[in-house]
Amino acid sequence: AAHYAQRCARSDAKSNDDALEVVARLRSRFQGALIGLALGEALAAPAVLGRPGMFPPVRDLLGGGPHDLPRGAWGDDTALALSLARSLVETGRCDPDDQLARYRRWQRDGEGSATGECVGIGAGTARALVAGRPDPAVADDAAALACVVPLALRYWTDPERLQDTVRSALAVTCHDPATFGAAARLASMSVAALRGAPVGDIVVQAPTGFADGGGSAAMQVLAAAARALTDGATWKDTVLRAVNLGGSADTVGALTGALAGARLGIDAVPAAWVAALAHRDEIAGLADRLLAEALVGLADPA
Repeated sequence: AAHYAQRCARSDAKSNDDALEVVARLRSRFQGALIGLALGEALAAPAVLGRPGMFPPVRDLLGGGPHDLPRGAWGDDTALALSLARSLVETGRCDPDDQLARYRRWQRDGEGSATGECVGIGAGTARALVAGRPDPAVADDAAALACVVPLALRYWTDPERLQDTVRSALAVTCHDPATFGAAARLASMSVAALRGAPVGDIVVQAPTGFADGGGSAAMQVLAAAARALTDGATWKDTVLRAVNLGGSADTVGALTGALAGARLGIDAVPAAWVAALAHRDEIAGLADRLLAEALVGLADPA
C-alpha cells in the first residue's frame, strides 16, 4: 500500500508539473500575441502609407512616420484591440455596447492610446463611432482586424463561440461581408498559431491573390501578413518583412506580429524592443488576464 501511495504521489507530481508547463507555454504565446501585435504596429511607423523603395528600409524600432509617433508607440490597430481586451476582462463577456463606449472614449479623449491622443483612426471607424453604427457608404477600415486577436485569445478553445463573437464585435465598426470573411479566417489562423501549428497550416487558411492589390482592404492585409509569415524565419525577420511592404504597414505589421508571437512565444520577440514598447506592462497584464479567463472557461464551460 505504501509503495502504491508513493507511485500515486509521483504520478500526481508529474501531472502537476506537466500542467504548469502547459500554462507557462500558453502564457508565453498569449503575451507573444498581444505584445507582438502592438510591437508590429510600432515598428511599422516609418513605413505607413509609403511605397517600397520610397522610404529607408525599416530595420529597427524608430517611431516617426506620418503620425510622428515616439519610439515604441502604436496607433489605432492596437488601441482598438486593447480597448476590446479591457472590455472582455472587465465585463466578463463580449459586449458590443461596452466596446462602442470604450472606442468612443478613445476617439474623443485618447483613452487607452499610446500617446494620450487618438492617432491614425480611419474614416470608416470614425464615422461608425460617431453614428453608433457603420456607414455602408464608407469602406471598412482593415484596422478592425486587430480586434480579432484578443477575441482569439479569450475564446481559442471554443471555435464556434469565437466566430460568433468575432462577428458581433466587428459589427460595431464594420459592415462589409469581405471584412467579416477576413476576420473569420484570421480567428482560425490565430488559434492555429496559439496551438503552435506549422506555418504552412496557419497560412493555408489565409486568402490568396490579394497581397499585391485587389479585393477588400481586410483581405489584402491578411494576405500580406500570410506572405510575411511564409517568408520569414524568426519573429524579427518576419515582422520586418511585413512592415517594409509599406502601405497599410501598421495593420500588416500588427497582424504579422500577433500571429508570429502567438506561434513562437514572447521569448522570440527581441527583448530590447519589448522594453521600449509603450505600456508594455499593461499589455502583458491584459494577456495574462485573458489567459486566466480562458482557463476558467475551459474548466467551467457553463
